[in-house]
Amino acid sequence: MQNQAIRLVLMILFACMITSVQAQKKDYSRGYVIHPDGDTLEGWVKDRSSGTFMDLYPRIRFKPDHSLFRKKYGPDDILAYSVNAQVYESVPLREESAFFRFDYYLHESNDRVFLKLVSREKDLTYYHWEYIDDDSNYLDYIPLFYRSGSNEMVRVTQGILGLKRKKLIRYFYDCPDLVYAIQAKELNEIDEVYDFYLDQCANLTEVY
Repeated sequence: MQNQAIRLVLMILFACMITSVQAQKKDYSRGYVIHPDGDTLEGWVKDRSSGTFMDLYPRIRFKPDHSLFRKKYGPDDILAYSVNAQVYESVPLREESAFFRFDYYLHESNDRVFLKLVSREKDLTYYHWEYIDDDSNYLDYIPLFYRSGSNEMVRVTQGILGLKRKKLIRYFYDCPDLVYAIQAKELNEIDEVYDFYLDQCANLTEVY
C-alpha cells in the first residue's frame, strides 16, 4: 500500500515536470527577473498572451529554473525583467494630458509601469511604453527619451505627425546645436535625434 502511494506521488510529480517543460517550450521564453534587493533569478518568462487577440499582462508570469511553480510579478514587485534578451524596466511614471498635449513625469509616488529599454548610452535612455491599440488590437508604443537626473520624460513622436519638435526643443534646450537641427528640420527620425545628442550634446549639457 505504501509503495503504491509512493508510485502515485512520483507519477504526479513526473506529470507536473512534463507539463512545465511543455509550457516553457510553447508559451514561455528564457529570461530573468531582478528583485528590489538586486538579486537576479533566471528562468522562463511570459509577459503577453499569444494568438490573434494579444494582451499585455499587468503582472508577468515567471517560472524559476528548478521549480514547478509559477510566480507573477508586477512593476511594484521587481526592478526589471528580461524576455528573449529584451529588457523591461520598472519606472514610476505618470502621464498627464490636457487638450491633446501629453507630459510624462517621474516621481517615486507615481504608479510604476514596465517600459521596454530600447537603448541607453551616456546620459540618454530611449524607451518604448507598449500598449494594445483598442481599435486595431495591435501592439503599439509611445517612444520616450529620458535624460539621467531629469524628473520627466519627453515623447519623441506623435504617430504620422513625426517628431514632437516643440517638446524636444524644450527638453534639450541646453544643447543649442540640437535645438537648431530640430527647428531647421535637419533631423526627422528618432534615431537621428538620439545619435545627434550623443555625438554633440552628451558631454556638454547638464540636466535641469
